[in-house]
Amino acid sequence: MSSLEQALQRALSVRINLQISLSQLPIVEEWMDIHMDRWLEHNPTPPDMPNGEGISYLAMLGSDLKRIWWGAWGDPRGFVPKMADYFKLCNIAKSDAAVLDQIGEHLEPKLVGSWIGVWGGKVTTGWHFWDPHPWAKVEPMFGTHDAKFKLKKWVEDHGVERIERFTQSIGDNAYSEIELAMPGDTAEAQVAALSHAFAHFTGAPLERPLEDRFRSVTQPQFALAVRMRGGQVTRLGAIAPGLALPDIEHVCNDARAPADPKLGKLIGALGEGIARIEYGRAGERAGVDIHIEPSEPAAKTAQAAPSTTQAN
Repeated sequence: MSSLEQALQRALSVRINLQISLSQLPIVEEWMDIHMDRWLEHNPTPPDMPNGEGISYLAMLGSDLKRIWWGAWGDPRGFVPKMADYFKLCNIAKSDAAVLDQIGEHLEPKLVGSWIGVWGGKVTTGWHFWDPHPWAKVEPMFGTHDAKFKLKKWVEDHGVERIERFTQSIGDNAYSEIELAMPGDTAEAQVAALSHAFAHFTGAPLERPLEDRFRSVTQPQFALAVRMRGGQVTRLGAIAPGLALPDIEHVCNDARAPADPKLGKLIGALGEGIARIEYGRAGERAGVDIHIEPSEPAAKTAQAAPSTTQAN
């Protein structure tokens, strides 16, 4: 079997495993299946990619199993045609399509893709760029509003020079989200910056037990996700490197976030490694999300994996 055939077989196996996982998640109602399947079918396979390049997949489960998210990305030459077909089937509004075209032309990303998620009884979808871009180039994309003011101040105060990821949803109540790598050479310094960011954007730092837990992580690969909608910061995420499953349970306890008893089994069945975890705060609500690198259905265990916080 050639390397391209092996890559194709693996890509198809990942798709099958993602589809299988849906039956284990009560939040995914029957009418949602067609949307999830449509998204899977409109991602390229290795033969669609330049030089048979691989495709990156990431899957997310909320610790309470009330949130699910799938994302894929890779070379624009393979992804853009598939994304165009997918968004047509989603009846993308002209205004949403214009945003994608304008930002794409402005940033000229090297890694692009689409994503889909289920939470709050709804299916949400959109697109993302997974390569770094200078903050000086990203800043003009945002209008003049409270979220922009707060974001600009924090970035400048901490000497952050680039974003690691840009995400955009489409449809009603669309939001934008950027990811920023935390400054500092040690986990302690990066966690301090994270906690300051939470105080700056939400009015309260990270919970002390959670902050202490993050400080014990040896890999200094923390990041901040800032979500904006309607000129306001609506959600903040503290992203930590991949941890072993028992440590994730401790994080949930520290964050006072519920963890479903089936979480470990689903993580083990879905992926070959926990890529990263994210503590999110949106108003009075908070939760923990686990990001997994999906694998073939044969995978049985969930082990800590190298963090994908850095997009490159």
